[in-house]
Amino acid sequence: MPAGKCGCTKYETRVHVIYVGGTIGMIRNESGVLTTVPKMLEKKLRDIPSCHDQTVANKTDEKCLLALPAVSGAPYRVLYDLVEFDPLLESSCMGFSDWQRMAHEVGKKYNSYDGFVILHGTDTLAYSASMLAFMLENLNKPVVVTGAQLPIFEARSDGRDNFLGALLVAGNYNIPEVLVFFGNKLFRGCRTTKLNSDSFHAIDSPNLPPLGRVGVNIEINSRQIFRPCNVKPFSLHCALEKNVALLRIYPGITASVMQAFLKEPIKGVVLQTYGAGNFPVGREDLMDALREAIHRCVIIVNISQCSAGMVTNTSETGNELLKLGVIPGYDLTQEAAFAKLAYVLSKPEWDVPNKKKVMLLSLRGELTTNKVAKINDIDLIEGVARTLHMSTAVEKQQMCSTFYPALVASAVTEGDTHKLSDLKQYGANLCDTNCDGRSALHLACFLGKMNCVCFLVSSGCPVNVHDRFNRTPLHEAIDTDNHEIIKVLLKNGATLNDQPLVQAELLRALTERGKVKRMESFRLAGADLTLADRTGRTALHYACQLGNHEVVDYLLPHYENPYVKDELGMAPIDYAKAANHAHIITLLRFRENELAEQDPCACLN
Repeated sequence: MPAGKCGCTKYETRVHVIYVGGTIGMIRNESGVLTTVPKMLEKKLRDIPSCHDQTVANKTDEKCLLALPAVSGAPYRVLYDLVEFDPLLESSCMGFSDWQRMAHEVGKKYNSYDGFVILHGTDTLAYSASMLAFMLENLNKPVVVTGAQLPIFEARSDGRDNFLGALLVAGNYNIPEVLVFFGNKLFRGCRTTKLNSDSFHAIDSPNLPPLGRVGVNIEINSRQIFRPCNVKPFSLHCALEKNVALLRIYPGITASVMQAFLKEPIKGVVLQTYGAGNFPVGREDLMDALREAIHRCVIIVNISQCSAGMVTNTSETGNELLKLGVIPGYDLTQEAAFAKLAYVLSKPEWDVPNKKKVMLLSLRGELTTNKVAKINDIDLIEGVARTLHMSTAVEKQQMCSTFYPALVASAVTEGDTHKLSDLKQYGANLCDTNCDGRSALHLACFLGKMNCVCFLVSSGCPVNVHDRFNRTPLHEAIDTDNHEIIKVLLKNGATLNDQPLVQAELLRALTERGKVKRMESFRLAGADLTLADRTGRTALHYACQLGNHEVVDYLLPHYENPYVKDELGMAPIDYAKAANHAHIITLLRFRENELAEQDPCACLN
């Protein structure tokens, strides 16, 4: 968060509050009815100690600013000013021109403030938040939309909490999104919808968890923040397509209704269908109406009438609509689908096929697709170089040394040897290591990616390279019990170079945990299962003492001398007898008989 301006110290930030209208700023008249009174909100805020600390405001160069009291845990004190729409707007009367006005107000003051708060009525709050999310392009500051069920000035009010929470978020957190703060939760604006008409938790995000929660502490889920992939400057896009609409399917809907709804000048329709996108595809009259509209280049997006869930193409219905040219909206809310359609259709530089493709993409984190976007790594590197204006070979080499290890690791994770080959041709060092000294071969062995292991080995990657924990790719194959990869590594010169005492301690630990499969991995890699620790005890000693039948049965064939004694002069069978493990004694006696047949002089005692 940048330092404050115009007299603010580095511990202060400035927030611009835009009061559009709505219950949050209303006042009860003499009859007890809530009503809007122009120019009253700021005046009353100055009289509320929790909303304005006059002593702090007096220390600033701009006496017009309001100041929040210091908040424990918040890194910055928030100074703010407030501008009112004239006239104040009724939420249910909101329209395109009002959204454009809000966007212009943000754009006009964008460079002078660290964040923005928009006070809005709850009925269409989610529509405004969704629309602004698309109109404010390349946003890199928080714009927080909030409202209330009861005004700030009521004795029992959610308005005050929502207002203060929105100010704290806008002034203290670098979240480059249009957000909604409501009911102590912070939501992505284009994921919200109004679900309740009389609850303090009226606004919710059915298909995406909150980005943050405000309780005793403010907790922000940083990993969930949607950050743009480019570094373009902030800009406004206000030329929205107004000829878009919502069509809710209901049982018995007639073709004439659909035809009337889809006719000129309509350009885009959000089709609200049942469940996971189900539509009466058996009704040819309805299908013909859709077919005719799509032929006229009307873009139709299919979303669910359910507040939660996703439109899929797994059903017969979904497939039929997809074949027809209807675009799946996945888990878009009706507000976000409407706003996105108005935004995408207004882009003159995109033709209709491209507009349809863009509707399938997540532009602002508004939807969750069932497909993962594929990124061409080489194009990504070139794009970054262009964006950062890199031209010299040294600069590009420095950038590549940062990018390549991550890209190689990504290719290994995906098991994509074609991508590894492309990266190698472009100059990536497949043998390079990260800050922990781990190579791509370490990762491939750990993940069990046999194709990548073979490719990396054939590309000259060393099989005995040690990371900072002194582990080699062979250790990774052992720890994942991948016997086939162990064999490949050994064939190409891998060796288990752990000291005998280290191996003995590891065998003891595996014996105590009964890890027979891991012991076999260890043996395949070249470990000696008969190694003794500092007390002279072998894995067989410990297995007999513990009475682990499976481990003893596994170890015995690998011991030419199963009656070896430790420093106390005790053989494995002595420990079995001391612990009264009769089944272990039986196993040892059976092994004794086998050895006696091979060598009559052999004896356990």
